[in-house]
Amino acid sequence: MAIAPKTSLPAILTRLGAVYRLPEPLTDPFALILWENIGYLIDDDRRRALMSEFHARVGETPAAISAAGFETLLDIARRGGMRPEARVERWREIARLIEACGGDLAGALRDLPLAKARALLKRFPVIGDPGADKVLLFSGVAPRASLDSNGVRVLARLGYFPEQKSYDASYRAAIAVLSAEGVAGFEALRRAYRLLQAHGRALCKRGAPLCLGCSLDTVCAHAPVAAL
Repeated sequence: MAIAPKTSLPAILTRLGAVYRLPEPLTDPFALILWENIGYLIDDDRRRALMSEFHARVGETPAAISAAGFETLLDIARRGGMRPEARVERWREIARLIEACGGDLAGALRDLPLAKARALLKRFPVIGDPGADKVLLFSGVAPRASLDSNGVRVLARLGYFPEQKSYDASYRAAIAVLSAEGVAGFEALRRAYRLLQAHGRALCKRGAPLCLGCSLDTVCAHAPVAAL
């Protein structure tokens, strides 16, 4: 059973906003999808480096991916972790899907009803419900609440929802917290996503949270969490 949180989520986000300086986020849906597929289990610094190399050597459009040679793509993919050949095929599948939308994924998403836009995004490699909502949110298509696993873990430990038996259930509970706490609209939802992610990565780590160095320690409910 979770312990009730000691302060409001907007107040928590204000505290985190004073701690973390965040880089500008990606807003193009193609770039957001490529970011998720550029590497496997790598940190953001390596992702940014690979994205930069990809843009320099391949290009910044789906057509450029389709035109690129396999060896060029594979050379980049090898620096992104295991199974590089599979990653090349994912990049090509991304290009194929966007070209089927006339080359304009952002326009296609805006022209579709929300449910169909989400369904289209979920056809892309590694994009499930959370990923689809993230793309819709950060690309400015729809203000869909979204969190990564770090954000879900932080909200659980703060006591905003009781521990769930599955990650999917925990994710749904965490998203419901955002609505219940009045976090809504593009700017607020993007800010919540990024600040909670940053805090989960820096201090509220999965295996060993660094509570003594945490600015939220005095207001954290320290709810028990397993493997979020």
